[in-house]
Amino acid sequence: MKTDKASVLATLPVRADEDPFVVAIGGFYRRWFNLVDDLQLLIDTVARVKATEDEDWVPVWSEVAARYEREAEALLKDGDRTGARNAFLQAKSFYSIARFPSPYRSGSAICPATMSSLKEAAYQRYLECFRRAAELLDAPIETLRIARDGKEAVGHLRLPQGASASKRVPAVLVMCGGDMYKEDREKYAAGAFAEGLAALVVDAPGTGQTTFPHAPESVVAWQSALDALAAHPAIDGGHLGAFGVSRGGLWVMRLAAHDPRVKALISVAPGGVGYWGTAEERAEWRRAAFERAKKNWFGPRGTRPVPREMTEEEQRTEFLRWSLKDNGLLEKLTMPMFLVNGKVDHLTPIGNLYLALESGPPTGRVARVYPDDGHIAAKNEREWGPAAWRWLREQLTA
Repeated sequence: MKTDKASVLATLPVRADEDPFVVAIGGFYRRWFNLVDDLQLLIDTVARVKATEDEDWVPVWSEVAARYEREAEALLKDGDRTGARNAFLQAKSFYSIARFPSPYRSGSAICPATMSSLKEAAYQRYLECFRRAAELLDAPIETLRIARDGKEAVGHLRLPQGASASKRVPAVLVMCGGDMYKEDREKYAAGAFAEGLAALVVDAPGTGQTTFPHAPESVVAWQSALDALAAHPAIDGGHLGAFGVSRGGLWVMRLAAHDPRVKALISVAPGGVGYWGTAEERAEWRRAAFERAKKNWFGPRGTRPVPREMTEEEQRTEFLRWSLKDNGLLEKLTMPMFLVNGKVDHLTPIGNLYLALESGPPTGRVARVYPDDGHIAAKNEREWGPAAWRWLREQLTA
């Protein structure tokens, strides 16, 4: 019997870290809190996980996903398209955990640059379950290929009912993060869709179905996505917004600083604004990153690299690559913003959000910080989500 999600969330501890053996507010599984219907099933499955290496990790989560696939097929056979669609989405979400965090095109401290056959199989099932779910929508999803300078990203576009060349609608670019892809962000597109906005969800540079690298200069990928929106006959290219969560929250602000076509934005867990922190904070961030690298390895057995703690000089170099303030971009963010995060954020220092509020014009910036939540404020998304989409619609249709 499925347990009420709100009741389960209320019982979870607040623990801001990346421990995949603990389900907590602000923790590793925050990524899927608003995708998985049955959080008790998630908790029970975590209890069966023995290790994060592919041979231990992938089969456990794929087994749960496959059960939902079978349920979806049975519901389709009975003519229940709504139930089947949701079951396919649940299957997709558990395959999302199975394939985590691959495919990650540039490699990372926790993931190899290429996938094992186990991860590849889970990722392909993930894509297939999303495709089956999308086929059951009343209005089809358009697949757009965003190309520039020999590189390409894939995006999904949804148009609200009635949108046409004679009735063009505002649109929002939904920007994905470092390990959650466009198939995971459909719920955000649905939030925009519910407010009468078109929504284009695109895999972020360095991830998913894109060949753009994770680098500041890949902001051109997002600008090309805006080009695709502006060129669409059913979209009003003069009324475009942007939305991002986690690394997407970083990208959304970088894009807006480069491209005045972004008339308003929502940034959840905004990073890269330019908060350098104190010496004590910086030392803690380095230590925490080192501990995560030691404990979490999502790759084939026997391929874990020897972790090395970053020096402060390396930390400063990477910080300066992305800092909007130090790159002279912060002053260009003059459009309305809706900023959200949990106060207990171990990945994006909350000082970035406050720095964004301290800069720019004296009006037009809205913020919500939840003291009982962590990175991306997933526990409280049921509150900030509808409010943010309503705010964005008001900005784009004013």
